[in-house]
Amino acid sequence: MNLLNLEQANREAFVKTLDSLINQHGMKPSDMFMHVLESTEAPEMNYWMTRVLIEDHGLDAQQALAKDASGEDVKPLQAACLLANIGVAAAVLEKQAFSGSVVDREFQLAARIASKHEDQALLGLLMKYAQERGELEWMMQALQKSTLQ
Repeated sequence: MNLLNLEQANREAFVKTLDSLINQHGMKPSDMFMHVLESTEAPEMNYWMTRVLIEDHGLDAQQALAKDASGEDVKPLQAACLLANIGVAAAVLEKQAFSGSVVDREFQLAARIASKHEDQALLGLLMKYAQERGELEWMMQALQKSTLQ
């Protein structure tokens, strides 16, 4: 699955960059991920950095990053939607680094965030992911029935 239609050949430059930052400069993968998550750089950079951190540096992309106002965990997929970071969102989706399916709470919360912020690119990405899995209709039905809590 390649949600953003990015060239695999471009991955190598990000492998080298992260290897240098982590192995030579002693940065932690989790710290690098937070920088990427908050980045406003091109989606391709955020995508490849996230993928390499997950695949090569053992980043747990299902880790709770913070707590929201009601004390619930904020996961990377929701954080990417809150920060309008389509590159990170695509990488997390492709690695299926969220709990449940497209009709379960974690994915649905991300879709509600994208919808509430009227972020058509992120909502389109979530829909494309669901469509490629043959679950778009289920996702949309669940999105129409649920409330953001």
